[in-house]
Amino acid sequence: MLQIIRSTAGSWVVKILFVVLIISFAVWGIGDITRGVQTGVAKVGDTNITPQELDREFKAEINRLRQVMGPDFDEAKARQLGLVDRALEQLIQRTLLLKAAEDAGIRIADQTVVDMVSKVPAFKNGLGQFDPALMRALLAQNGYTEHGFAEQVRADLAQGDIAGAITAGTTVPRALAEQLFRYREEARRFDLVTIPNTAMPDAPAPEEAVLAQFHQDKAVRYTAPEYRDLTIGLIEASALSKEIQVSDEQRQEYYDAHQADYVTAERRTLTQIVFPDKAAADKALAAIQGGKTLEQVAKDAKQEAVKLEDVLKADLPAELAEPVFTAEQGKPVGPVESAFGFHVALVSTIKAGGTRTLAEVKDEVTAKVRQEKSIDKLYEASTKLEDALANGTPVADAVKEFGGRTIKLDGVDNQGKDKKGVVKTDGLPTADAILTNAFSLPEGQNGSVAEAGNDAFYVVHVDAVTPSAVKPLAEVKGQVLADWQAEQKAATAKKKAEEVAEKLRAGATPKDAAAGITGALVQRSEPMRRAGGPNLSLPASLFEPMFAAKPDTVAVGASSSGQVVAKLVEIIPADPSLVQAATAINMLSSNMAEAMASDLMLQYLAGLRARYGVTINRSVIDTMYRPQE
Repeated sequence: MLQIIRSTAGSWVVKILFVVLIISFAVWGIGDITRGVQTGVAKVGDTNITPQELDREFKAEINRLRQVMGPDFDEAKARQLGLVDRALEQLIQRTLLLKAAEDAGIRIADQTVVDMVSKVPAFKNGLGQFDPALMRALLAQNGYTEHGFAEQVRADLAQGDIAGAITAGTTVPRALAEQLFRYREEARRFDLVTIPNTAMPDAPAPEEAVLAQFHQDKAVRYTAPEYRDLTIGLIEASALSKEIQVSDEQRQEYYDAHQADYVTAERRTLTQIVFPDKAAADKALAAIQGGKTLEQVAKDAKQEAVKLEDVLKADLPAELAEPVFTAEQGKPVGPVESAFGFHVALVSTIKAGGTRTLAEVKDEVTAKVRQEKSIDKLYEASTKLEDALANGTPVADAVKEFGGRTIKLDGVDNQGKDKKGVVKTDGLPTADAILTNAFSLPEGQNGSVAEAGNDAFYVVHVDAVTPSAVKPLAEVKGQVLADWQAEQKAATAKKKAEEVAEKLRAGATPKDAAAGITGALVQRSEPMRRAGGPNLSLPASLFEPMFAAKPDTVAVGASSSGQVVAKLVEIIPADPSLVQAATAINMLSSNMAEAMASDLMLQYLAGLRARYGVTINRSVIDTMYRPQE
């Protein structure tokens, strides 16, 4: 088994696991998994999964999905999508694989860990080179020990090895892939007669009793939603900050604590040539000192002159950093030897660094202090607001007392629209959450004080409730009549379509079968592939039946706008021997193999669960991620 494991060390499974590790650094930073072990959220065998590990994985999932779903994707939405359970399951699976690797005697060599660490993008400088100093600084900044990080990489590699061993050799016979190709790529051609509902004549005006019955039968169409009158109280940090006075001592304290934010490092722009040997570099340097430009020298030496703009000292290789950042502007530097060769460089621009004084950033610091204190004041006000409401103070009075404002929404539905369909919640922070809260409360009650974004709190009071009700016929008579007419036209179109179908089955041509039907469209389709799915000309109601039918089969189906009569006239088999089919077959084979590997992995993980045992501490998880009320 160990031999199989070694042979799969470079497989796609290992690469995927390592990519996940790299993405996690880029998205959510680094945190030492060995810190803060408390009551576990789950236990795999004798191994605890800590709350810190789950929270880190959960936040990683949020940030990954935020790249797709946008910046508004927050923790509340992530909980609704089940990302907490997904993050926990991923941790459990990784722990199961790690325990299996340990039991299988898998050991990852130190050099392998070193090689993998050197590939982490977060540890590379501006030149794309692995920088140990940058790695140490990043690890220290995030409270991660070098040993802890190395052991995490070692664990990930071991997990990848055991996973690769389980899925190694998963293949799909070519005959099976070809059979699937034939099925998916088979094409069919149809004669189609399309009869639009709108082309049918209006039915005679119905009696009032007919409309009344239609209105009753289709009552859901004419039912008004529930409407509510709401009073919403908002306390916002921006309003509270106006009253906050900032002293010189507070400014100085903030400035001292955040001094690094006001330091600008020196930056330089340089152009360099890297030569394979010192003799060539010395010759180039002499040419530059003799009056030639660095670009001319590079051209003569058939080397590339590379321009590096606005680089920091830390961006350069250690050997080059000091000479470049001590050189005078316009004077050549070198030759400087590094692992890449012998550098000759010329500094063209110097942007001096420095520290902005407190006097220079006074307004900025004042705003920051005011913001921090306004958030503190906001939380204090929210607590007092809860107490005031609990004592029976009306929302409007309580909010005003603590520097907030009141918004009235009269007659809105759960989407924030009034009876005319106009949205009334524009400018209201976290409107969706507020409306959800408001429509869960009884009439005359307050909701709990809750956050409205990062810098506000809200409370909602339900002033009145107008229950959902069917609109009277007199109010919606025009709409009811139009809907009734539409159904009559659809029924007429369907009857016409059935007549056309009978004629086609009797041997008539599509043109003759559709003769005399207003608006009927007759056409022969282009070849349609089974893998292409339904389209406008052959609706979903006909697609599957007609791709299972024999030639000359006739069927009728409804589209979104009318009726379609289809007759199968030709079946065009897919030919897997064609040159252009090879790519599709290979892709099908690869996809099927991956699906089989995934199934194998799921079965293996199920076996590991049974072997080691998995328990989940749901009470701890619920405490960590209890939704705000």
